[in-house]
Amino acid sequence: MNETAARRAIGAQWNCRCRAPFTFREIFSSPLLILFLLTACSSQPPAKTAATSSGGEKGLASWYGKEFDGLPTASGETFRPEKVSAAHRTLPLGTVVDVTNERNGRTVRVRINDRGPFVAGRIVDLSKAAAQEIGSVGDGVVPVTLRVVTLGDNSRIRAGSDEPPSVTAANTADTSTAAASPRAGAWAVQAGAFGDEANAVRLRDRLAARYPNPYIEEFQGLKRVKFGPYGTRGEAEAARESLGEMGLAGIVVVYR
Repeated sequence: MNETAARRAIGAQWNCRCRAPFTFREIFSSPLLILFLLTACSSQPPAKTAATSSGGEKGLASWYGKEFDGLPTASGETFRPEKVSAAHRTLPLGTVVDVTNERNGRTVRVRINDRGPFVAGRIVDLSKAAAQEIGSVGDGVVPVTLRVVTLGDNSRIRAGSDEPPSVTAANTADTSTAAASPRAGAWAVQAGAFGDEANAVRLRDRLAARYPNPYIEEFQGLKRVKFGPYGTRGEAEAARESLGEMGLAGIVVVYR
């Protein structure tokens, strides 16, 4: 084979290996190929399904009992550990939720009447009775899924009552603290609430190294640990979020 013939043979092999799967003419002469290409170009990632977007809040559930027995909740009701109830940091008071223990599948339906928990990673604090319903008393803290059944209206009652607030007209004013006038434009962060003053003092001292003016606020026998004030809610929210670095969680409240 002479040199010219060898070059032609190599070129033919190269052209064969590098040929496109379909030529321009073949693509536009085949209706099936055109349909395939149009479908591929117009496809988009599937939209998020309702089940994915509203599958409930997942996190840890703890429970509280004897230490808070007889003390007022955020709704004004008296806390009774033998009654089914729960605390949540952000859901409106009066909201009804289903809490499912992921370890055993047991579910309890509770009404939110208090604020908490104040530990990072925990999403709900159950009364002892509610924890018994889902078999979490022995474990103390369990993974759960929380699903909202009905939203509450943030109703509150006068502190010291064992009766839940009416489910009629909303009453967002905290009548138990009506005598204390909030400082205009000022916000604080509540980092905990205790029945035992020694626990409140320990938390206040922990906060003192990092946050401005930590203090203990007495409320009907309950010791609320707060710090502030902050000039804007945004500043208070930023401080609240930083509590996670200490393993804590909090809520933003009006500074009084």
